[in-house]
Amino acid sequence: MTEKGKLLTEIQSQRFAMDDAALFLDTHPECPNALKYHEERRADFQKAVKTYQEKYGPLTAQNTDDTEYWSWVTGPWPWEV
Repeated sequence: MTEKGKLLTEIQSQRFAMDDAALFLDTHPECPNALKYHEERRADFQKAVKTYQEKYGPLTAQNTDDTEYWSWVTGPWPWEV
């Protein structure tokens, strides 16, 4: 697996864990362990997204800062790699 693929897998894994913890917190909102776990996963998710975007560009269109040129489409499309 490429480094890019590993980063995408890490992002997906951290997002899943973060969402799963959020579901648990819906019914256990004061559980300190769940709150800590969710915060750790959120930090790991944000770190992985930041690393990915620094190396490969924006992960989603919402992560662009384009104001004069729409650069979102300048990289290769998934089927072009």
